[in-house]
Amino acid sequence: MSTLPILKQNAYLSVFVKDNHIFANLAYTDFLAQKTYMLSDVTDLSPLKFRMDDIVFNKQFWFEYFDSLEKVFDWDIVDRRWDGIFKIVDFQSEGVGVSGLKVMVDDNQPFFNKIYLSLKDFSKDISLRVVDDKYMKGLIEGLRERLEYEDILWIDLDLSHFTVYRSRFKTVSTGIFGKEKRIGLDFSTSKISWNSEIGLIDSIKNSRLQAFLSVESSAQEVTDRWANFVANTPDYVSDQIVDDVMRSYVTIQNLSIKESNKEKLNGFGRTSSAVFVTGKLAKLLKKRDLLLSIIDGFELDGIFDLYMDSDNRMICYGKNLIKASESEDIVVIKGDILPRACKVVIPEVPSRAKGKIVFTGKMLSQEFEQKEIYALNPNLELFNIPNGRNKVVVEGVLKNGTVLTHYPNTDISFISNHGGVLYDSFVIDCRIRPVIYGPKAKDNKIKLQNWSNGNKE
Repeated sequence: MSTLPILKQNAYLSVFVKDNHIFANLAYTDFLAQKTYMLSDVTDLSPLKFRMDDIVFNKQFWFEYFDSLEKVFDWDIVDRRWDGIFKIVDFQSEGVGVSGLKVMVDDNQPFFNKIYLSLKDFSKDISLRVVDDKYMKGLIEGLRERLEYEDILWIDLDLSHFTVYRSRFKTVSTGIFGKEKRIGLDFSTSKISWNSEIGLIDSIKNSRLQAFLSVESSAQEVTDRWANFVANTPDYVSDQIVDDVMRSYVTIQNLSIKESNKEKLNGFGRTSSAVFVTGKLAKLLKKRDLLLSIIDGFELDGIFDLYMDSDNRMICYGKNLIKASESEDIVVIKGDILPRACKVVIPEVPSRAKGKIVFTGKMLSQEFEQKEIYALNPNLELFNIPNGRNKVVVEGVLKNGTVLTHYPNTDISFISNHGGVLYDSFVIDCRIRPVIYGPKAKDNKIKLQNWSNGNKE
């Protein structure tokens, strides 16, 4: 009996060039054997950023890149029978060949034209795509429908470029009781960019940004550390000052976008909502700092799922997930490309709940004993959710007058499972609104310590 095409073994390589990095994701599927997975790799091009106006992206560069990728993935990709001509090995089995190769280039990537044209000249076996606003619109609108969300916020946090996309159902209030009625779909884009490293370095001298800092160091030391970070853009940060400046910088950039685009960004988190976060800064920030910079920067409330996609798998294979069995190159499953989510709950905490319990609940699963959890003002409480083969149920109730403004009751419940959404954490923000920073760094240091006392990482 012949095997249906969708069930046959397959492998596909998708490469994404963005923010002076090359992200490679190789998808492998064998549905008959119930074996699917994704291999990921990131190559930092930052050391070459001052030479990108030279002829860096030539045939030798790309040959060396794909040769290196073969070793990293332990996968035969390059057909070496063709001297000086790049061809891929046709897919044969696990570890040997791919059925296709797609390279995508972000339209904000420095020297975009040189990179794109070099790939075009390099090989006819490569399928080229440009990731621009049009591409992102199709991706995000498709994900909203495929993942069954009513509202998606996509936040891309690169050092020099912040971009926010939103896809949602537009609604109006009708009748005596103000019932929401859908009147169509809406897609919006909001951006902020720095054109030079000098401007980016000088940005931390802004008084609004300094109001978010918590390090008590001299202005010169802070500037020097930040300038060194901007110039070198490392893949990890172990400097407390740079950590603090990054959090402050991302917060104020997000806040600036929100203030300039209120009509586009207001009302998020009031329906079935999700936030997707990508970009270099999102990867570098500690989880709690990332949460603070997004929640406070965009002044969010309500409930939403947060996905952190550090490997850009959704960019590379999100449209395959949307098309499902109709995908032309490879069929991928949600569990291989969708990051584990963080359930975020941001209620309205009254002043009378100061220092009191805001939420009590429990985690239930067949794999462990019932776990009691609680959240206390003014903490940003973070609970890790164990992930095994069985589902985990999280349920609880808001306390001491704490409410979700746009929800009818105070009960909170959700399920983490492989067939639906797989969560790795649950966050409840117990701070009283509005959240106020400053006036001085030492005040912020105390506030951040208080907010993190409930961190269960």
